[in-house]
Amino acid sequence: MRSGNTSACFLSLNINQLLDLTMLIKLISRLRFYVYFLGLIMLLLPVAALTEQAISQTEDELINAAGRGQLSRIQSLLTESHSFDQSTLNQALIQATVNGQDKIVEFLLNNGADINVLIEENRSLLHLAARDDRIDVVRVLLAKGAKKDAVSSDGTTALMIAAQYSRIEILRLLIQAGADIDAGNQEGITALMYAARLNFQNGVQDLLRAGANVNKSANNGATSLMLAAQNGYQNITKALLAAGADPNIKAGNDATALFLAQRYNHRDVIKILRDAGARQ
Repeated sequence: MRSGNTSACFLSLNINQLLDLTMLIKLISRLRFYVYFLGLIMLLLPVAALTEQAISQTEDELINAAGRGQLSRIQSLLTESHSFDQSTLNQALIQATVNGQDKIVEFLLNNGADINVLIEENRSLLHLAARDDRIDVVRVLLAKGAKKDAVSSDGTTALMIAAQYSRIEILRLLIQAGADIDAGNQEGITALMYAARLNFQNGVQDLLRAGANVNKSANNGATSLMLAAQNGYQNITKALLAAGADPNIKAGNDATALFLAQRYNHRDVIKILRDAGARQ
């Protein structure tokens, strides 16, 4: 009887050991899989980092090439199985615009860059090109359908910028393209007012010929004539009066063109205004 009990005990022990061994084998097998998988990940991480670095370098190369006018290099980058996202293409387009690379601008626009991309303060490509006197770039942008009356955060248009910076060729291009001549910014200042205030005589003449409203007032009531008179600009004062400027319009503070000319002691302008019927 003791022998039978011993055999039963031994059989039970062997079965338990076998079960433990089977579980151990399974555990080891799983651990080997996890170790292998972890090792694979560790191997791939440097590759992924290098790939990301290579992509970043290629993107930088595209942007730099756009600014330098390296059309052939840009063409190569776009055909060497490189896929650039919208943001990178737009950055390259901005760089090309600022640097006056009209051929690059046209090429990028034909290859997915966004003509209506905006930078800080909601300025458009036309704003940048007008500011920096990039005449050929303006031609390309207008031909490609850029929004000619796009406004920045303060309501400024490319035409106003052309007037501010005395960019006569760009001002003419925008007028020919049908830009809104009488548009005002958040302060109500128009391109004609900018031109008058800054003694931009050719700009004043072109805007008047295009039909600019010579008596339009800014938010504070100031007119182009007031701005010219205040600064003592004789020729612009004459041009505005010849175009029908009313010398007796009053600003919000009741100032007239004559009052401003007198305040700043611009004697020649005072005479011009009085001869035109200006009253105190």
